[in-house]
Amino acid sequence: MNSSSLICGTGFEAARQLPDIGEHGHSFRVQLRSSAQPGQHDTLAAELQAAVAPFHYARINSTLQDASDLGIARYIAAQCSQPVSLNLSSAADRGVLIGEDGREYVYFDTRFEAAHHLPHVPPGHKCGRLHGHGFGVRIVADASRSTLNDILLKAWPPLFARLNHRYLNDIPGLENPTSEVMAAWLYHQLAANLAALAWVEVRETHTAGSQFDGHTYRIWKEQHFESAVPFDAAGHYTGHSYLIRLMLQGNVDRVMGWVLDFGDVKDRFKPVYRQLDHNPLDKLPGIRAADTASIAEWVHGELKPLVPELARIDLMETPDRGVSLDFHGDMQWPLL
Repeated sequence: MNSSSLICGTGFEAARQLPDIGEHGHSFRVQLRSSAQPGQHDTLAAELQAAVAPFHYARINSTLQDASDLGIARYIAAQCSQPVSLNLSSAADRGVLIGEDGREYVYFDTRFEAAHHLPHVPPGHKCGRLHGHGFGVRIVADASRSTLNDILLKAWPPLFARLNHRYLNDIPGLENPTSEVMAAWLYHQLAANLAALAWVEVRETHTAGSQFDGHTYRIWKEQHFESAVPFDAAGHYTGHSYLIRLMLQGNVDRVMGWVLDFGDVKDRFKPVYRQLDHNPLDKLPGIRAADTASIAEWVHGELKPLVPELARIDLMETPDRGVSLDFHGDMQWPLL
């Protein structure tokens, strides 16, 4: 059963005081996902703006008794007329997640610098050569049993010391350090010191990464395309710099160590991308309409035969407005 969600985001500037911490301020970012109908985007955006309005350039403690990240996130979710999933970040490297099912998570984004190569790729594959990355890592834990400090001060530092400025292939368990292998390795290493661990994400680049929750492997690949769409009934056009995020789910090949090569994902998307990029989207053959939901549905129809592992598509027309089509119904939050 396919499900669709609207994506809506905003930011606000606010001050607060937390226990054992003096008065301080943040640039908060919040993103909602709701199963509201496509025509309700403006309603969802208005509810979100109304929810954050009391905080903008104000002291959060004047509105909320609990001014923590979770306290703010709970308040915003409660102001929405429909159940939502919510991602609230109070800094570039940390935040909280609330699912539609009410589950709450705390996360920490970090990174390390390291070299590696993939020993099983075909001759001539660029990843077979010794190279390196500034690897991004997101660690997500159950907020009812863990705090940010449990991740930041206890679970992550020993692993950082083992990984940073190292040749990953020399580390036991990382002899074939694909993104998926690294996510699983990190998950099992972290779980020893973080009983509330929910999942781990690894990003080799800003546009590609993998996720492992102890059971399921998921990967994503992002691309931008520049396109025109009808603006009004008079035939005028506007345009957007779209971000599309293709998310795959499947088993890891025991030899290659991946669900699918990120390069293969990009190559399979190319014929679809060529029809999207620098074109009027209402002229796509077989498209129902040129709204974001219809475009995402069209992409799914074109791409699913080429990428059977496809599990979800996120399509953003602006950083704060988009849609999500989920074909499995169990995709955890990806890097956003």
